[in-house]
Amino acid sequence: MPTRFHIGAKALRSNLGTYAKRFDFLEVKTGAAPREPAPTLSTLRKWRKSVPPHFDFSVVVGPHLSMVKASAALEEDMKTALAAVDALEARCILIQTPADVTPSALWRDRMAKLVARFPRDVTQVIWEPRGVWETEDAAVAARQWGIILAVDAAREPVPAGPIAYIRLRALGETRSFGPAALEKVVDAIGDRRDAYVVFETDSALVESKRLRSLAKTAGSGPRGGMGRVIRPRALTVKVRDDEQE
Repeated sequence: MPTRFHIGAKALRSNLGTYAKRFDFLEVKTGAAPREPAPTLSTLRKWRKSVPPHFDFSVVVGPHLSMVKASAALEEDMKTALAAVDALEARCILIQTPADVTPSALWRDRMAKLVARFPRDVTQVIWEPRGVWETEDAAVAARQWGIILAVDAAREPVPAGPIAYIRLRALGETRSFGPAALEKVVDAIGDRRDAYVVFETDSALVESKRLRSLAKTAGSGPRGGMGRVIRPRALTVKVRDDEQE
């Protein structure tokens, strides 16, 4: 069965109805963010009803929850995020940890306890670390916690598994992705059950169509397999016994 691609842009720039004619995936930020007020639960429920059943959402947790440090504000962000997941019937919940969350034993313990609190029935927990985490080390940790590591498939290897979560960033001289770059992305994703892809470029619509075309061609041709992936090895990172439980 070919990989199911769910592709979105970095932000909702128009109304959701117009956006859903071009894309089938959207990240929705929740929690306290003064400059970007989060949509209300009523709005989220309307969004779910206004798009086709195949349209998927990813709930981005609030900044206090992303800090992975126990507090009343974290609990409020957790409550808000879970309510948003329910309202949107979201397939993904995304934790973007800041640079303060390092690979130290303390932060690993905190992350393990936090991700264990999320429901795993139909919702995938995605982790996108910032800062000093190496991709392979993060992939080991994500596997131990039973979550999915988000990566930039144009620059980083993609962890093995049935689901890939990809963010294609506009960094440095890269302002758009041409056919050759997108073909490498398709190869890196390989054969999976689902691939969630977010374009952060201004030309996301053109690139999303190109990516779908390349993926369709790859799925019907001789190419396949898991592509360029990381298969995490437990010996890559030294962890304490309680971190392996």
